[in-house]
Amino acid sequence: MSHLPTLVVFVATYALIAFRRLSLLPIGRPGGALAGACVMVVLASIEPRWGIDAEAAFAAVEPNTIGLLLGMMLLSAALAEAGFFERAASFLLTRQPSPVGLLYGTTLASGVLSAVLVNDPVCVLFAPVVDATARRAGLPRVPYLLALAMGANAGSAMTLAGNPQNMLVAHLSGLSYRDYLLRGGPAGFLALLVTAATLHFLFRKRLVVSSATTPVEPAAIAAPRSRGELALALVVLLGVSIAFLAGANLAFAALTGAAALLVLRRRDPTSLFSGVTWTVLVFFGALFIVAAAFQRTGLVDEALAAARPYIPADPGASMVALSAMFTLGCQVVSNVPFILLAEPMIRTLPDPTLAWTVTAIATTLAGNLTLLGSVANIIVVEAAHAEDEIGFVTYLRAGLPVTITSMIVAIGYLLLAG
Repeated sequence: MSHLPTLVVFVATYALIAFRRLSLLPIGRPGGALAGACVMVVLASIEPRWGIDAEAAFAAVEPNTIGLLLGMMLLSAALAEAGFFERAASFLLTRQPSPVGLLYGTTLASGVLSAVLVNDPVCVLFAPVVDATARRAGLPRVPYLLALAMGANAGSAMTLAGNPQNMLVAHLSGLSYRDYLLRGGPAGFLALLVTAATLHFLFRKRLVVSSATTPVEPAAIAAPRSRGELALALVVLLGVSIAFLAGANLAFAALTGAAALLVLRRRDPTSLFSGVTWTVLVFFGALFIVAAAFQRTGLVDEALAAARPYIPADPGASMVALSAMFTLGCQVVSNVPFILLAEPMIRTLPDPTLAWTVTAIATTLAGNLTLLGSVANIIVVEAAHAEDEIGFVTYLRAGLPVTITSMIVAIGYLLLAG
């Protein structure tokens, strides 16, 4: 087999990605992706058919996705430094919501914020706040941590800037931010509401204040900071959102907003840059190279051609089949690389616009199925040190019904809306 070395490197890379930390080689997702990308370039120097040369590798890295992600991370870091997330928690607690109200508030707040910002940074910054809020209110923290992760995933489906896979869809499909918002926004919002309602049903017996824990006053939650900096960050974020809706390049709009913040704050920006999750940028950059090298083998085209007869001819049925394929595939190789591999097939479907919208929605909601389905899930569990309470099985018990119900409602809406 002429492409065997490429296939071996590809499988090894995705094993590191899918299983996150292998005992044999515990280098994690970013390290595994970077190693795989470099090996692909080395293979090309030995035999051009086996890999991808350095020039083509750098060209394969999609700058719009990386730039948009970087810009939104900087904006998120600015909001965090200005105390936005602590103030949001304080605002919620001063209304003294019931345990059920707090669950809905956490789910909806994380979802809406993820749609405006990016789900991963929202989870990084909000996880400690949600954990502390639940503890101080005398409530079990597991339902609220799951609400944060699953709400962030579902809500991020509402916009093309809500998560990395939607950013990739924006580039590959050519969909405008506004057009996607009009079609995918309502679908994502319905999925968010269903996510909250499903979590409420699943945890209805646990949403009670523990008598063993004394709730604290809301005033103890927030540490007020400069209102001027918070106002500045919100104004810049509003400007970036308006630029998105006006049809500006998403990456440059986000980066321009971040640059404006760096200048207008008039102080050392080191703290903002330290808020960027650089490993995520490395991870996605390396994935572009690995996927591009593998696509050159022609094996992807052959696999998609073999699967094509099983895709129904009816537009509605084909979208349902596509959603099912994405839901399962994203659990194996993660959503971004799976979209890269499935791109040629998506372009051949009867209604490419609908197909790309379904791709964005389905790959995002699929992240709620398992603990390993989305980076946001891992972030929440690790940031809250909840590994012993939220394992794979515990998460799946909630993730399975949440994913099924939200997927049915969201995809059903897209099909009915046309």
